[in-house]
Amino acid sequence: MAEASARTARISMKDVRASVRRVQSEGERIVGRLRRDAQSLISRTRRDGVSDLLADALKFEQTIRKRAEKAIEELEERRARIMATFEEQAGRLVETVVKGLNLVTESEVRELRRRVAHLERRVDQIGGNAA
Repeated sequence: MAEASARTARISMKDVRASVRRVQSEGERIVGRLRRDAQSLISRTRRDGVSDLLADALKFEQTIRKRAEKAIEELEERRARIMATFEEQAGRLVETVVKGLNLVTESEVRELRRRVAHLERRVDQIGGNAA
């Protein structure tokens, strides 16, 4: 009986060793598959991360561009208001200086030219009637 028990034990050890080898090879195969799947997932995650980063960069660029355009518009509006104020103040200053110098204004020169032209026509009419 001892011999039968030893023989069963040897068979069992062989079976156990074979089972361990099968489990080990199956485990290695599963670990390899897990490794490939993990690398694929990481690679995909990296691509998604890069895509998300690029999308964020584009959004940031658009936001900055809109802000810059708005700032330019505001600066242009300010420039127009400042120029209008400057022109108005310069006009008042020139008017004050001209009045202080007692110089003739453009409108006064136009009025004088109109009056001289009118007088020349009247002189021509009188001269034409007398001849």
